Amino acid sequence: MLNRIASFHNYQAVQNDLRRQEVKVHHNQAQLASGKKLLSAADNPLATHYIQNVAQQEEQIRQYLDAITLVRNRLEHQEVLVSNAEDYADDATRNVMEMINGSLSPQDRDAHARVLEEMADNFLNLANSQDESGNYIFSGTKPKNQPFFRDNEGNVSYSGDDYQRKMRISNSLEMPFNTPGSKLFMEIDNPFGDYEPDYQLQEGSELLLERAINTNANDDSNYKVTFVDMNNGKFGYQLERDGSVVQASEFDPKEGIKYQTGDNTLTIQVKGQVTAGDEISLTPRKTYSVFDSFQDAIKYSKGSVSDASSTAKLQQASEELHHAFIHLSKSRTDIGARLDTLDIQEEQHQDFKLSLAKSKSEFEDLDYADAVIEFNENSRALEASQKAFGKTKDLTLFNYI
Repeated sequence: MLNRIASFHNYQAVQNDLRRQEVKVHHNQAQLASGKKLLSAADNPLATHYIQNVAQQEEQIRQYLDAITLVRNRLEHQEVLVSNAEDYADDATRNVMEMINGSLSPQDRDAHARVLEEMADNFLNLANSQDESGNYIFSGTKPKNQPFFRDNEGNVSYSGDDYQRKMRISNSLEMPFNTPGSKLFMEIDNPFGDYEPDYQLQEGSELLLERAINTNANDDSNYKVTFVDMNNGKFGYQLERDGSVVQASEFDPKEGIKYQTGDNTLTIQVKGQVTAGDEISLTPRKTYSVFDSFQDAIKYSKGSVSDASSTAKLQQASEELHHAFIHLSKSRTDIGARLDTLDIQEEQHQDFKLSLAKSKSEFEDLDYADAVIEFNENSRALEASQKAFGKTKDLTLFNYI
């Protein structure tokens, strides 16, 4: 009876060993066929957990790379539009400067004015540009709203908002991919300081405001400077504040005009030839709209070449259009800087993606040389088990009787 039990267990042991070797060989074959070291989580639970984390990171990087592609397309489109706006502003500046030239005939000046009107229309159309999805590019976070409208009097208003749309391109970085039209076209720093000049000049006068600065940001008063002849070869001035005379003195072109109240100072600098009776009115204005500059240029181009006040306003429009060109150039530079940031961030993502792939490969991908050696060893072990099983299953006591 004991001999029968021992023979049975010997049979089972050889059979179990055979099955284990078959499982190993089948596992090796599956590895070689798939090229993967890990075929199931049971092969290496810790490695499987790590690979799952890597896969999540790879998916996140893929989403970031897609976002970078989308933002880059948007910014490159905007860069082209802003570049075109620069060209319009620069061409308009040259056009107005030519109209200031007194040698132009009235017919030539009219022709320049018509060209300027066409530029203004094209500039407005550009500001209302849409992308391939029909969204308005310069309307802030209201892409379905047309940003700019012009009324019957030629005044342009903005219906978008002042916010930027952003998209996350990394764990710690959100990239703005639009510029509100208000910031781009309507909130340009005033080249004349804190005021807009209006002129009442005598015939032949060449007086122009260079700059007017008020250290009191809360002063919303209107000022007016009137120049008078002092009959000694020099000019005097009279400064009014909201219609009341507050200062009168001899005018020194080097010093300009300074009006001080308490700790606050109004400084006015002018340039050009002063003529007795010239007046410059100053209205508070920190920023201006390039659309208004186009409108003023068109309006005053219809005046006479001999009208010194109209010529001065054309000079003002020319200066504003030139500063609009500089403002747009800075905006395009900002877009270029954002594109550079995208390139850097994309390169970092690609590098990290390669690092993840390498790390993942160390856990997941199969080393074929080692796998073939292991397969051969397990195959030989299986062959030995098969031979042992063949002899064991035929082994009985009758073989020895």
